[in-house]
Amino acid sequence: MEPAEFAAGPSARVDTSVNENGSHYFALTAAQRGIWYAQHLMGEVPITIAQYIDVEGALDVDAFRRAGQVAAREIGSGMLRIVEIDGEPLQTVDLTLDDGVGHHDFRAEPDPHAAAVEWMRADYTAPLDLLSDRLIRAATLQIGDHHHLWYCRIHHIALDGYGAMKFMSRAAELYTAEIRGVEPPPSVAGDLREVSAAEDAYIGSSRYLTDRDYWATRSRNLPVPVSLAGRTAPAQARSRWHGGQVPADVARSVDGATSRLNSAFAAVAVAATAAFVARMTDSDDVVLSLPVSARTNAVLRRSGGMVSNVVPLRVSIIPDTTVAALVSAVQLELTGALRHQRYRSEDIRRDAGAAQDQRGFFGPAINIMNFHSEITLAELTGRFHVLSTGPVEDLSVNLYPSVAGSSSRIDFEANPALYGAEELAGHHARFLDLLARFADADPDTPVAHLDVLTADEHAQLVPAAGPAAPDPLLLVDLFEAGVRANPDGTALILDAATTGYRELDERSTALARLLLTRGVGPGDFVAVSFTRSVDSVVAVWAVAKSGAAFVPVDPAYPAERIAHMLSDSGVTLGLTATAHRDLLEGTGVEWLALDDSALMSACAKLSVGPVTDADRPVPLTPHHPAYMIYTSGSTGTPKGVVVTHTGLAAFAAWALPELGVTRDSRVLRFSSSSFDASVFEMVQAFSAGATMVIAPPGVYGGDELTALLRSQRVTHIISAPAVLGTVDAADLDSLEAVVVGGDVCPPDLVERFGSRCRLYNSYGPTESTIVITMTGPQTDPAAITIGGPM
Repeated sequence: MEPAEFAAGPSARVDTSVNENGSHYFALTAAQRGIWYAQHLMGEVPITIAQYIDVEGALDVDAFRRAGQVAAREIGSGMLRIVEIDGEPLQTVDLTLDDGVGHHDFRAEPDPHAAAVEWMRADYTAPLDLLSDRLIRAATLQIGDHHHLWYCRIHHIALDGYGAMKFMSRAAELYTAEIRGVEPPPSVAGDLREVSAAEDAYIGSSRYLTDRDYWATRSRNLPVPVSLAGRTAPAQARSRWHGGQVPADVARSVDGATSRLNSAFAAVAVAATAAFVARMTDSDDVVLSLPVSARTNAVLRRSGGMVSNVVPLRVSIIPDTTVAALVSAVQLELTGALRHQRYRSEDIRRDAGAAQDQRGFFGPAINIMNFHSEITLAELTGRFHVLSTGPVEDLSVNLYPSVAGSSSRIDFEANPALYGAEELAGHHARFLDLLARFADADPDTPVAHLDVLTADEHAQLVPAAGPAAPDPLLLVDLFEAGVRANPDGTALILDAATTGYRELDERSTALARLLLTRGVGPGDFVAVSFTRSVDSVVAVWAVAKSGAAFVPVDPAYPAERIAHMLSDSGVTLGLTATAHRDLLEGTGVEWLALDDSALMSACAKLSVGPVTDADRPVPLTPHHPAYMIYTSGSTGTPKGVVVTHTGLAAFAAWALPELGVTRDSRVLRFSSSSFDASVFEMVQAFSAGATMVIAPPGVYGGDELTALLRSQRVTHIISAPAVLGTVDAADLDSLEAVVVGGDVCPPDLVERFGSRCRLYNSYGPTESTIVITMTGPQTDPAAITIGGPM
């Protein structure tokens, strides 16, 4: 039976058989079964939690050890033993087990405290046999004449973090009573079999069904877990830590934010963590792992045992998500998660169809530690310290909110196979900086505007190249700049046919007015589906003039991909050619064919005067979408990326002077319209009033492309390296500048083209405005880079 199958669903919790000491054997809880199987998968890496209490003063060690022994028996978990009968793991409370509390003296060590901590680390990372070793171990470690550490190592199958705190608090209560000579309060700990019975009752209840439905909704299409490390590795026995008290100025900022946003420290800190993960991993669907106690009733809250759970905390962080909106969303998610926290993580992952090989891992963990850091031991006060919360799959952000006047604390606990010490310290510093900016920000500030770099990291950045960014312009402004620069010039060449700027301007204006009569305007999306053609350019210009954003859809794509793009983008209107209209029918989109005689007749009746905001439903601003490009989908489902107008003017301000594009230039139109390289081609050609040479649809490279470049005396190209590699560079004396991107630039291209023209290497994800880094002219095949930021 697979672990996930065994962990899910009800089982007979109480077994009537008894052990050799007269105690009952009973079944493991679902949480314990998950740990049982996880421990077998993890081999010698023990799933243990460990902590100690630091006590300075005249501690009565013998009385303290007695208190620990009594508390272990009362709570039951301290005397727990796991057995395997007929292949099934069962548990029993065995009161005959040795309950001795060890004592170790480190006073002779050069650094007693360091030696004691190293001893504890070696102890809690040592392999454990679940069937023969003690599951809970306690010891007193003496590091000074009047200075002790009370240490406790607990295997997670016996007790969870909540239970561990109950156990240690009860031991302190018993010690205090003995030292003061009074009767201790009666034990309220429940029989561990009551925990199993409570689980049976839950699984058979309507609450279970409600919780299942809640998590089915929240975990639908659950994304693959992200990591700041960008890779995975098995969890290690000893985690790497970096942390400390939240600096006073940051704490004051968070306090101010909690007041402004009517929230708590935890909500603000968790929201900042989600923002941090989103920014560091470029994710808009952020899922964090949230450890929860799963103790929602009185029986569970007063008992020991292992019932804790890990549930996903999921928030959407899109470009316009504000600080206030994110905090509100996190508060709502926290409330929902806690209300439905008993539904097991194994079942959530199974129901969502997620992989079952990661123990409760939905993403980086956010562990909210709501407990007092101080504990009373008669006239002494002990300070609580967490050594380990268990093996960490990736990264755990441990939040210790201020309790009873204590300072808040944030620790990063990480898998050392994924994060080095310096790297983890950098992440911690970066997070504290972001937390301060997040807390100080105006509630309406978009999270995307918050910087994630520290001051030191800013100082190390390569300065941006090119001129200072100009004021943002609209895509239509860049197109119309070409009309003003060269009104009587040639805008397009396809085969032997030419189209002038005036004609292109008038045709696109009339079509834009037709779109406006259909209710299209700023904020809307219009599909554009053509092969390379004059009409494909007219369509883009028309959509831009209407104020809408264009969604390029290559008609050569498989029908399934086209259907996904159209459905996902939400477009209801599209522009195409009659040759493609039949292929696009049945997609739920109304298609207008530009070469349809009825449409051409309708456009001929419309004004070709400039389209202004007075004609649009709402004013068009640079922050409106300009276009939506879909990623290739090579790593999953194609994702639509919306790009606004804001960066286009800055790109044009760099490209024209650097690449030397003028009204006399001839820019190749070769890229598929479904890639943002096609936007590069249009911006550099039309903003300068240059001529765009459109490669016929049947030209893919090689001799045909070489002949086209030569015959049309093309001066500027943007191309994938693989395509350019098929071109014969000889006799291309008109070529002035070539930009390659989208793949690695091989040395051969630099050798062949670097001496004939200016060859640039570029890089930029779809999410950027075309490109974000660019080299200068490349001439050395042995020194090819992607350049610096533009």
